[in-house]
Amino acid sequence: MGFTNTITVISNDEGLVEQIGSKLVLLRDLDKITNCSFDNAIDFLKNQLPNVIIIHCSNDNPDAIKLIKDIKATSVISQVPVLFLNDNCSRETIIDAFDNGISDILKHPAHDYELLIRTIWCIQKDDLNTSISTQFEFMKTIGMIQPDTGVYTQKYCEEFLKSQIENAISHKINSCLMLVTPDSKYPGYKNPKEFLEVIKKSIRINDSVAIKDIDEFYIFLPKTKLNGVYPVFERINTNLGVDCGANASVIEIKNEKFDSAKEFLQEALNKAKEETNSLIVASSTYSKDPNAGINLAKQPPAQQNKQAEKTHEIVPSDEKTSKLYAQAYKQKCKIVFEPVFEKYYNLISSKIKDVKVKYEVNTDKTRFIIYKNNVRAYLSIMYGGLYKAQINTAITSLIPQKVQTPLLLILCN
Repeated sequence: MGFTNTITVISNDEGLVEQIGSKLVLLRDLDKITNCSFDNAIDFLKNQLPNVIIIHCSNDNPDAIKLIKDIKATSVISQVPVLFLNDNCSRETIIDAFDNGISDILKHPAHDYELLIRTIWCIQKDDLNTSISTQFEFMKTIGMIQPDTGVYTQKYCEEFLKSQIENAISHKINSCLMLVTPDSKYPGYKNPKEFLEVIKKSIRINDSVAIKDIDEFYIFLPKTKLNGVYPVFERINTNLGVDCGANASVIEIKNEKFDSAKEFLQEALNKAKEETNSLIVASSTYSKDPNAGINLAKQPPAQQNKQAEKTHEIVPSDEKTSKLYAQAYKQKCKIVFEPVFEKYYNLISSKIKDVKVKYEVNTDKTRFIIYKNNVRAYLSIMYGGLYKAQINTAITSLIPQKVQTPLLLILCN
């Protein structure tokens, strides 16, 4: 960590600013503590360029979320870690804060040791961000990374992938390598860089892109199995739009060296090019992959389920495993689906009075039921840890057909 770090506290509560600032000075006398209000925060931060930003959010203050968005949209401070000081905020506000890029959260009032630990963690993250940025700039200067796109150049493509794959094999990290190209519907007048920008927009934060050819690109996906590849491929096609798409091949890295993996990937991509929006699983030298040759993008849900069960053994085989699986699924629903539904339910209940809700979950689906008089609205989410969730909605009425009141009138009663 740097010898002297600047920590900026942003709050409209002067008493809290003084309290936090005095604690930090006592805990870490090497640091410089600055503060400002929400009104002029961005200009203040651009002049100060702090190492850590602490944002105080009290009672779901929308200005705090807006400020986080503005920080992440301002290039000179976008990488500065943000510590979110939660002062009586709802779960929705906390989720919004994480969605917009905060590094950590701290409950107010905080113990001295917790304030110290989380602040030090943010300072360490700032050092790491600075180190990564420095290395990134150096790789640009030597031509390893394209300055305008930020992806690995064709010249260093194979060297980079060999290194990544060897590291994944030596540390036994499940990883996948994709080879992606525009399909036959992709307009010829478009620049390949436009397709590359779509790929960058669609991948995850730890995924890497390297240029193989003018219109062929590798995507290295660390800590990923085959069932994690399809969502990335689907996002690429979604971001391309309905008029065109992408074709791709993928191989799961187990003991496969890059020299053989690239040949299998090219063969599978050639097969994918025979169709549109195809994702073909490449063969492997070291294992008889049951997925080899399968087009993941064209599998019906039942086949996807069957294939994923066969490959990853996610379906319980005995009673004990079944209970563990059910518990894990319920926990996943609680973390992933409940916050989204709760936000939607709060929106409805704020507009429609006397709305009741029921929540059901079992091993294969989650269901939310909203009641209003004799009308029921269902939201069913089926997700077994496979390629994608299936969401179904329905509205039913218990009123006999001949005396039914229009649905809009019932809901707005």
